[in-house]
Parts: sequence; structure tokens; C-alpha cells
Amino acid sequence: MRKAKAIRFLSAAAVPALIAAGCSSDECADNKNSLPLAVVMASLPEPQEAVLDSISVFGIGAPGDSVLVDSASNVGEFYLPFRIDKGETTYVIRYLQRVIAETGTCDTISFTYDIKPMFVSSACGAVYYYENVRMGHTTHFIDSITCPGERITNANVPNIFIYFRMNED
Repeated sequence: MRKAKAIRFLSAAAVPALIAAGCSSDECADNKNSLPLAVVMASLPEPQEAVLDSISVFGIGAPGDSVLVDSASNVGEFYLPFRIDKGETTYVIRYLQRVIAETGTCDTISFTYDIKPMFVSSACGAVYYYENVRMGHTTHFIDSITCPGERITNANVPNIFIYFRMNED
């Protein structure tokens, strides 16, 4: 009798442990978020990847602290999370180099998009894709912006290319 109770107890304890072990797979080890990755490009006769020295990037109208980049060192790429509560997001790039900072010059980048929730799996849940991505920007130092395919998914690749006017050195 005691042996039967012990077996039932062990079985009852083992089942949740097996279920928990089965749920902790590497199925969601990949990028689960659709965070647009922006890459800094030099808008030279032949465009190439570049870095910006001393910039700050923050969101306009975002809840809480929206500073994404606040760096005195070189920045070649950064994430620009899109809002999921409305189909538009705006960021400011403040140039912190002393000569430029004294003038208060900033560039603004605005994105509009359609939000599309996508079910990944029962283990991973859902992610948001952004489609029909359209961009606007000021032109103090930014030459142009592209979003190839006008779509952002959870693929871990650069999604936005920001081309800056830079000198060839």
C-alpha cells in the first residue's frame, strides 16, 4: 500500500517536471522581437557603412525614458523600436560634437507603418511586423533613409539605412 502511494506521488511530481522540461526548448532562442535595426551609412559617391561620433537618439512622445543612444563614442548601428499602440514613431538624433552641439542642430526621423501581429508558436507567442513602412526626415546632416522592402520582421538583419552627408577622408 505504501509502495503504491509512493509511486503515485513520484508520478505526480514527475509529470509537471517533464512538462516543464519539454517547454524549455530552444525554439525561441532566435530574435523574438521586431526591433528595427538602423545602420549608419555615408552618402558618398559609393555608399558605405560609417560611424557617428557623439550622438544622442531619443523618441518623441514615447512613454517614460526614451533615450536609446547617448554616446560619446562611435555609433554605427542602433535599434529604433516602433510603437505598437499607434502606427507612427518619431526619433530625434542630437549631435553632441562640441561645434555642432553649440548650434543645437538635430535631425528628426518619422516613421509611419501598418502594425501586423503575427503568431509565431505556442512557446514563443506573437510578434509584431511592420508593413508599408514610410519615412520622413529633416536634412541637416541626413541625406536619405531607406527601408528595403518597406517591411520589418523579426529577422535579425538591418532594416533601416540612414545615409548621412560625410566628407571623404
